[in-house]
Amino acid sequence: MSEKVKSMLQGVGVLACIALVCGLLLGAVNRFTYVDPLAATYAQFAEDTGASFSEMTDEEGAGYGDGSVVYYALSDDGGWHAFLASGGGGYGGDVQIYLYIRGTVIEKIVIGENGETFLGKLEEADFYSRFVGKDVTSLDALSVDGVSGATRSSAAVKNAVEAVVQYYNEKIAGGENHG
Repeated sequence: MSEKVKSMLQGVGVLACIALVCGLLLGAVNRFTYVDPLAATYAQFAEDTGASFSEMTDEEGAGYGDGSVVYYALSDDGGWHAFLASGGGGYGGDVQIYLYIRGTVIEKIVIGENGETFLGKLEEADFYSRFVGKDVTSLDALSVDGVSGATRSSAAVKNAVEAVVQYYNEKIAGGENHG
């Protein structure tokens, strides 16, 4: 075997060892830093409502227009309907919201993961309060006025709320029990 081939094989061997070590290190870091999305959602639901949730339905793909319901849970005492929903159309991509319904009334909206830069404008304009206190059986979330200067962020949040409203009216108020 020529020196040139030996040198090339050594280089390939060194690169393969580096890739193996990097892969093992990344795997170890992931193992210690991984956050289970289901467990994180349970924790967020409990923190936001003070209620306990022991069953959650994974609704990935339950899409409604430009929004979707990711998770739905009914609190153990039956008092809260909790949703993790995602709304498309934002400037920085999809916006996730945690939305809580007691009875048929929206009680609380908490912003989750997102890449939006204009959500501060929504808070300043008290945008989320436009949904709180509304009955989901008669709410048209898309007709709620957006915030000037944060039109796309407003649209993403409205799309997420509308997905929850449609899900609630079709699968919960419609008699199908998903708790």
